[in-house]
Amino acid sequence: MAAPTTPSIMGQVALALVPGAGVMLWLFGLGVALNLAAALAAALAAEAAAVRLRGYAVGPALTDGSTLVAGLIIGIALPPLLPFWIPALAGALAVLLGKQAYGGLGQNVFNPAMVGYLAVLLAFPKALALWPPPEAGLGAAVPAGEALAYFLTGAVPPVADAMTHATPLDALATEGFAALAPATDGALRPLGAAGAWLWLGGAFTLGGVALLARGLIDWRMPLGVLAGTAATAGLLQLSGGAPVAFHLLSGATLLVAFFIATDPVSAPREPGARLVYAALIGVVAMVIRELGGHPDGFAFAVLMLNATAPLLDYIARQSRGEATT
Repeated sequence: MAAPTTPSIMGQVALALVPGAGVMLWLFGLGVALNLAAALAAALAAEAAAVRLRGYAVGPALTDGSTLVAGLIIGIALPPLLPFWIPALAGALAVLLGKQAYGGLGQNVFNPAMVGYLAVLLAFPKALALWPPPEAGLGAAVPAGEALAYFLTGAVPPVADAMTHATPLDALATEGFAALAPATDGALRPLGAAGAWLWLGGAFTLGGVALLARGLIDWRMPLGVLAGTAATAGLLQLSGGAPVAFHLLSGATLLVAFFIATDPVSAPREPGARLVYAALIGVVAMVIRELGGHPDGFAFAVLMLNATAPLLDYIARQSRGEATT
């Protein structure tokens, strides 16, 4: 049987992201679709412009599916209420700085989606901290008209209070482990909506398991990320950190495990190195979450470990006694 082509693989990865995107839309409403549209449009436009300037045919670059997947991941990772220029900038920078700067498809050192996401996270930290509460029913907290107005103008809608909802990781970072517990009067704290985040994690897991079943991703990567996350969270829990299950099911853990760490280009090539690489992503992300200044450290962790991929491959080859040139 012929090996799957890049467009085929990328197309299946994009389909596997659909359950997660669907749950995001169900929980947060129109803003998710707007983010996806802006990130995808800007990424495709940047890809076309860069490829044309380099003198190559635009068609194959736009249809290989890699830009589609990067745009989808960015649109899903960003908060669902943003002015259009933020997801658009993230999509464009993912392609220009994360991909084309290194020569295009298959040449990138860093994961393009994480390059774009981290660029806007550092440039617009306040905007990326605004999340509406996750209410089932196509964004019940923020009406579609107000979400569209905010997307087009950047003017905060009248339901501004709904946009300051703390995500589980935000609450953990600002309030500590006490944020996970019920209040003394029995009412749930801001993490009372954590069940909605479980639906999202389940959707990412469903898509990831489908990719594993089809042999499109290396099992070592999700296993490594989850094992590194669980082991480090377990150690940190001994000194008052959040429970292991909380870290496994919150934030970007499952998205990274199945869709980001598994990028074959920016990861090591050696099987053993891949397992270590993925585990270290989980370790670094947990240290940043619990001890650093960012609620979710996975974007930083992925890019840090991308830079170590050649070294990990070298160590793996040396451990087998292979000569290097």
